[in-house]
Amino acid sequence: MFQRSDSALERALALDPDLITAAAQLITNHVDRGELERAYTDAKALVERRPESPQAHFAVAYVLRYASLLDESAHECDIALRLDPGNYSWRSCTQTFFQMGKTERARDFLALDAGSEWAAFMGPNILLRDGKVNEARESVRVKQPAPGYRRNILESCLGLRPPSDFETTIREVERDVALVTDPEPKYTNGAILSFCGQKERALRLLKSAIEQNYCAYSALQRDPLLEKLRGTPEFKQLLAAAKECQNRFLAETKLGNVQQ
Repeated sequence: MFQRSDSALERALALDPDLITAAAQLITNHVDRGELERAYTDAKALVERRPESPQAHFAVAYVLRYASLLDESAHECDIALRLDPGNYSWRSCTQTFFQMGKTERARDFLALDAGSEWAAFMGPNILLRDGKVNEARESVRVKQPAPGYRRNILESCLGLRPPSDFETTIREVERDVALVTDPEPKYTNGAILSFCGQKERALRLLKSAIEQNYCAYSALQRDPLLEKLRGTPEFKQLLAAAKECQNRFLAETKLGNVQQ
């Protein structure tokens, strides 16, 4: 399906080279497959060609989140929102900000898609990062998950499922995210497992995300949900792998030279 999506987007751009929505979506497709360097090159060229385009700035923000350059990603998210304040398409910037621990700003982006299934899934993630466990539990309880947005791991972690179901739930989540091309769900669920005290499984999912070019270097150091993992020998190894992932991106895109 990714290949069919790419073909359709490439055909659209062949018919109309200035179709920003197609160009930006093609960039995010590359990111979801771990092709960060290619995606950044295309996103940078797009924003240079169309600096007034919020879609172009969001595409850059998307690439930079996967490279775990969170401050730079946040900057591009802010530009996209300023240029088009009501567009729900910027909603995933929520993840940039909650990985930074900036939950209030994360809510600004979540509000762009208020009432959606996606927002119902992400809302408890923000509350947990704020330390509002009871509110997160209530949010999960009253808003039933829809197909495609598995919240069973949150239900189990927050005591809304019998403890006997926990092991089965974790196995289901691990199976589901293993089938997804996009590595970000591995990070998201790994962070939840960290909060739940499932250290080994959390580390396994986070390691898998990094191996698929979800670099997570800044997120590992700043995300409030990962507090229980920090300071362990395994976490230091994970952080080293994440740094290597980010360094590779910086070297191949020449961004490292700019930052120095």
